[in-house]
Amino acid sequence: MLNYQYYSAVMAKHVVVAEVGQREIPTLPLGAETETAAQLGLRRSDLHRAALEAGIVPRRYLRNIGTIGVEGQLKLFDSKVAVIGCGGLGGLVVELLARMGVGTLVLVDNDVFEDSNLNRQLLCTEADMGKPKVMAAYERVRAVNSAVEVCCFQQRLTAKNALAILRGVDLVIDALDNLPSRFVLEQAAFELNIPMVHGAIAGFLGQVTTIYPGEAGLRQIYGEPGQRERGIEVETGNPATTPALIATLQVQEAVKYLTGVGEPQRQRLLYVDGLSGEISQLKLTSDREHAPAVFPICFVGTSNSGKTGFMVKLISELVSRGLNVAAVKHGHTAESLDKEGTDSWRYRLAGAHSTAFLSSDQAALFYQITDKEAASRLKHWFPEADIILMEGYKSSPFPKILVYRDGVSEILSPWPKNIIALAGDITAAQKIGWPKNIPGFSWDETGPLADFVLKRYK
Repeated sequence: MLNYQYYSAVMAKHVVVAEVGQREIPTLPLGAETETAAQLGLRRSDLHRAALEAGIVPRRYLRNIGTIGVEGQLKLFDSKVAVIGCGGLGGLVVELLARMGVGTLVLVDNDVFEDSNLNRQLLCTEADMGKPKVMAAYERVRAVNSAVEVCCFQQRLTAKNALAILRGVDLVIDALDNLPSRFVLEQAAFELNIPMVHGAIAGFLGQVTTIYPGEAGLRQIYGEPGQRERGIEVETGNPATTPALIATLQVQEAVKYLTGVGEPQRQRLLYVDGLSGEISQLKLTSDREHAPAVFPICFVGTSNSGKTGFMVKLISELVSRGLNVAAVKHGHTAESLDKEGTDSWRYRLAGAHSTAFLSSDQAALFYQITDKEAASRLKHWFPEADIILMEGYKSSPFPKILVYRDGVSEILSPWPKNIIALAGDITAAQKIGWPKNIPGFSWDETGPLADFVLKRYK
């Protein structure tokens, strides 16, 4: 048992006072750490704990104190965090956790370094080809912060070993590169009642969320296990900047959870597009009772038919009635969100509470999925929405409103199924064959169209 009172008295002889804001903080310089640990016969980890218990901050942590305080620093040092994967994301995560002063790290990775890792993996050097990644991670932690305890497993995380490896940790960080292992990790974390910080990267794209046991997790993002293994990062690659950005956000999530300072990214998927500089969030929910009862109503038609304008007017009308509207743009290629003049920007201007872009290779997803799979998740992404409107998606199984502009619109081939109404130039649309028994709404009949749409949601 550590004699904190005695140790504190010995350390007090080496204390250097530093100012943090308006406070004076007693600190223990690195040189004094080495001397004091030798004098007291303590491991460096025990010395750090004894110092923090006494309100003395090892000087290496001085720049942490203004944000998390001495109490938060002690919480970090008393924490045990597992990092699963020590490559592009994981290597950076390990580095930052060690520098922040997380007391114990459990590192898991069965891979070795190869030359293609050199562009982005912090722990990899030209001299490390063939070296196990966990060995490099261990050596790096010891070099950065010798007070941090490290436990390494040079093996792949599996359903058979996951519980034994993770038992006793306070938090797990998902720095993996394949979906099967991610699902194994999530299940083990659930069974052990441990939160998991998920991160994924592909090209200039990245995403982060913190998944608490029992809350919406990977299935809300990727669908059911077994549908796919590797993501589009196989094609897009991973430049050096993306893992650095997402690993930083993951460690920030870990620090917030472990110290209680700040609000974790809980039941929210933070989506970062480094190429455009856009950052957005999608809500995740496992509470089906709070999801909208039906899928979106889609506005379809050819280019320049007036779909966006009609949607904008309808959004404004629905918002004026006190409704929470989610607006979605569907397309086949990646598209910028919320830049001035874009469709999503116009939706926001009209009062939409939230917007999203949906395609098979975007939609805050890194694993290519079908449009139908992605659209089926919209009701969970927007749990607070009273109604969801989508522009486009002619092939969807959802209800559709056809927008037709005489002299501009072309005849759609094949004609979409599930058309519930016509909008725009109704007479002209009927002349080319649209049945007269389908309700029609002219350009200025936004109010009646709103009444019609709301009936579909009841």
